[in-house]
Amino acid sequence: MNDDRAGAGSETFHERLRALKRRGCNLLVTGEVREAVSQRMTRKLMGSSELPRTRVLALTDQDVGDVPNLLPAGVSPSDDAVHVVDPEFGTRSASAESARPTGPGWSRSDLNDLQTRLCNAIATAKIANSGFDSAELRVSLFTLSFLVNRHDTAAVERFVTAVGDHVEGSSGMAHYHLPLPDDSKTVRRLAPLFDARIELREKNGRPEQRWHLPGCADPTSWVGL
Repeated sequence: MNDDRAGAGSETFHERLRALKRRGCNLLVTGEVREAVSQRMTRKLMGSSELPRTRVLALTDQDVGDVPNLLPAGVSPSDDAVHVVDPEFGTRSASAESARPTGPGWSRSDLNDLQTRLCNAIATAKIANSGFDSAELRVSLFTLSFLVNRHDTAAVERFVTAVGDHVEGSSGMAHYHLPLPDDSKTVRRLAPLFDARIELREKNGRPEQRWHLPGCADPTSWVGL
């Protein structure tokens, strides 16, 4: 990202982002873009392979074969610090070829079960790691639109709140893909549940992002991914 001012005073966007990382945050990713762009954003938000990270992926409308597309270069689905919650295998930390499910699969439409498995995955990883440094835990839900289309908004709000509490309690960073226009009714209703919004677009075939931060009248400038 560039160093554009994110709001009033002398606080820059990067300073605000560092503050979000320190305390833990939940980010809503919006914008009608190709799936490849959403996957690229996920790889970025899941953090560099050069730093110690615990990554938790919750799949709703993706298959386990898509996991490598959601991880940054140098990170394998079979890494011990990668945990996947998916409907076919339950919760696991292995590639599809060597899956070690810890329980039966869940229905893609079972919101309560998804919440339980995702929160348990975070808690288990936190215990195994003896806690996390700020932003060490990275969580991705791909996608929130799948849940919005199958549940009433109030249920989705409860789900996001519960998962978000677990993430912030671990000083982690979670992002939830909602590939809808940023000014859509659904985004407007869910946005207050998140610490910030990342809006995606494609301009002349080039993927770009801008951030919407609370307390700021205007978003940041558009920059390339």
